[in-house]
Amino acid sequence: MALYHKYRPQSFDSIVGQAHIVKTLENQIKLDKVAHAYLFSGPRGIGKTTTARLLAKALNCEKRKTKDAEPCGTCNSCMEITGSRSIDVIEIDAASHTGVDNVRENIIENAQFKPTKSTYKVFIIDEVHMLSTSAFNALLKTLEEPPEHVIFILATTELHKLPETIVSRCQRFNFKKVSYEVMGKHLNSVAKSEKVKVDADVMDRIINKSDGCVRDAVSLLDQILAIGEKEITAEVASIVLPTSQAEEILLLVESLISKNIHDGLDIINKLYVEGIRFTQFSEDTIEILRVMMIMKATLQQNVSGIDLSEEVKTKIENLSKQIEYTELVRLIDLILKRRSEIQSSPLPQLPLELAIVEWCADEKEQKTRSKIEDVIEAKDDTDDKPSGNAIINELDKSEVEEKSETKTKKITEKVMEFVSKDKEPVCSVDDVEKIWQTMVSKMNAESPSLTFILKMTDIVQVLGSTVQLAVQYSFHRDKLEERRCRKQIESILSELLNKKIKIETTVAERSAEEKPDEDLNDFVAALGGEVVG
Repeated sequence: MALYHKYRPQSFDSIVGQAHIVKTLENQIKLDKVAHAYLFSGPRGIGKTTTARLLAKALNCEKRKTKDAEPCGTCNSCMEITGSRSIDVIEIDAASHTGVDNVRENIIENAQFKPTKSTYKVFIIDEVHMLSTSAFNALLKTLEEPPEHVIFILATTELHKLPETIVSRCQRFNFKKVSYEVMGKHLNSVAKSEKVKVDADVMDRIINKSDGCVRDAVSLLDQILAIGEKEITAEVASIVLPTSQAEEILLLVESLISKNIHDGLDIINKLYVEGIRFTQFSEDTIEILRVMMIMKATLQQNVSGIDLSEEVKTKIENLSKQIEYTELVRLIDLILKRRSEIQSSPLPQLPLELAIVEWCADEKEQKTRSKIEDVIEAKDDTDDKPSGNAIINELDKSEVEEKSETKTKKITEKVMEFVSKDKEPVCSVDDVEKIWQTMVSKMNAESPSLTFILKMTDIVQVLGSTVQLAVQYSFHRDKLEERRCRKQIESILSELLNKKIKIETTVAERSAEEKPDEDLNDFVAALGGEVVG
C-alpha cells in the first residue's frame, strides 16, 4: 500500500496543517450546527477530500460521544466510509461527470431519498469547477434548499471558476499549503513509523520539492524508501530524487547575477532534459526573486507566501546582497515578460533562454557604455575633446584584446558614434534651416495637421545628431513628441540631411507682452477659431 494511503488521516487530530479549519468544523459538530453545504478550496494534495470524508464520518458515526467531534472509527458506519463502501456517502468526480444529466441522476434524484442507515446522506463532489454551466444551474436549487437529511461538500482547486451563485450558498473553507516546519514534523513521523532514518538535507529537498503539498511529499518519501535502505543519505536519495527546484532556481539566479550566460543556458537545458514544466519553473523563479526583493527591503528572512528551509533562506539573502534594487526589478520584469510567452513558444525552454541571453548581453553593453562615459568625463578635465582612439586605449584591455578584426571595428564604430553624438554636431543650424521648408512641405503631404505647428517652430541648436526645437505652447510640444509624429519628422530630416537625425522639443519662454504672431493667427484660423486679446 502506498504511504499516502497508509497514513491518510482517519481523525481530525491527524489532519496536517489545517488547524483553522479543523477547529471550526469540530465546534460545529459538537454544537450540532452543521451547515447544509460546504465549499473546500485550495491547492491539490493538502487534505480537502480527506477532511470531507472525516466530516461525513463524524456526522454519521454510531458511537460518537455527544460533546466529542471525533468519529470512533470502529462502528459499521465509520468502517464503511473508511473503505468507501457506504451507500449514504456518495463521492462524485466532477471531472468525469460534467453534464446536467449526471447531476440530475446522481445528485438531484438521489437526494430526495432518505439515507439507508445513516443520519445524513453526504454528497462529496470533487473538482466541482469542472461541472458545466447547465449542470451548475440544475444543482443550484437543490444546493440552496436541500432536504434536511442531505449535506453537500464541494471541493475545488480552482475557486475562481465557480459561479458566484454556487459560492454564496456554501460555507467556504480555504485550505492552505502546509508550512515547512509542519511538513517536516509529519514526514519525520512517517519515517519513524516506517523505522527508517532520513538525513535532514534529504528531508529539506523533499519538502521544497513538494511545495506545501502533503500528498506529494509523502509520495516522494515513499519513492525513496522503496530503495530498501534503513538509512537514507543524500547520496542514496539522489538515485530517485531529482534536484529540488529551489536549488535549480538559486543556481539560475546566481548565474544571472554574475552574468554567466554559459551556466544559465546549461541549467535550462538540464531542466528540459528532465522534462520540467517551464511555466511552473518560471513562476517559482519569480517567487524567489520576489522573496529576494522583500528580504533586501525589510532585512527579514520571513516572507509571507512561501515556505523555505533556513539554508535556502540564507542563500537567497546572500544573493539579494549582490544585486541592486533597480536591477532586481528589471530582472523580475524580464522573467514576467518571458513567462507569458512560454505557452505559445514552439520550444518551451526558448523564452527563458532568450531572457538569459538578453539579460547578460544587455549588462555587457551597459558596462561598456559606462566605461566610455567614465573615460570621456576624465578626458573633459584635461582635453578639449577626446578622440575615439584615445577612448579605446583607455578601455579595459579585456574589451578589445583577443577580438577579431571585425569585432574590434564594431567597438570602434560604437565609440565613434557615442563621441560624435555627445560632442560634435553632425550638421549646423543653418543646414537644418535650409531644408526646413522642404521638410514642412513633405510633412504636409503625410500629416497636414502638423504643418502650422512646424511653421511656428524654432530651430535652437544641434547637439550631436539631435536637433533641438522650441515651440511656444506645451500642447504643440506634446504633439511633436508623439511617437508617430516624431518618427515622421526624424525620417524626413534624416533623408534630407543624409544623416541619422533625432529631435528634441522644448517650450520656449514667452513674455507677457508678446502677442500671437502671424503664423499663430493662421493656425487658429485654420482650425475655425480666432485669437482674442
